Amino acid sequence: MGPGPSRAPRAPRLMLCALALMVAAGGCVVSAFNLDTRFLVVKEAGNPGSLFGYSVALHRQTERQQRYLLLAGAPRELAVPDGYTNRTGAVYLCPLTAHKDDCERMNITVKNDPGHHIIEDMWLGVTVASQGPAGRVLETAT
Repeated sequence: MGPGPSRAPRAPRLMLCALALMVAAGGCVVSAFNLDTRFLVVKEAGNPGSLFGYSVALHRQTERQQRYLLLAGAPRELAVPDGYTNRTGAVYLCPLTAHKDDCERMNITVKNDPGHHIIEDMWLGVTVASQGPAGRVLETAT
């Protein structure tokens, strides 16, 4: 008995379907994503040029109150007025709610050198991550 009819691997077939959908949509590229299609979470920033949402991560806060937060980086956000910088970037804490404008900016200070100021164009929030429940929020700048 010889080999039966060959079946195409599933992954290439799915990639072809995705490519066909993109071509059918006119080559539009999606600019956002949501993992849960039943409970949409849409957040907006006040400054449209801030690149709000450039990086995102899910974080579970356990101190003071129990809640899940979406961490959103905004590497081109304007600086908190300090007389030294204009644009530093920022990281926002966004509760998982249906409200679009309930994100709050993280208060980030340099604790090891109080005389040192956050520098101009540091792209704070270009990467955000969570250490997990009861862990720290990590943000990086370039």
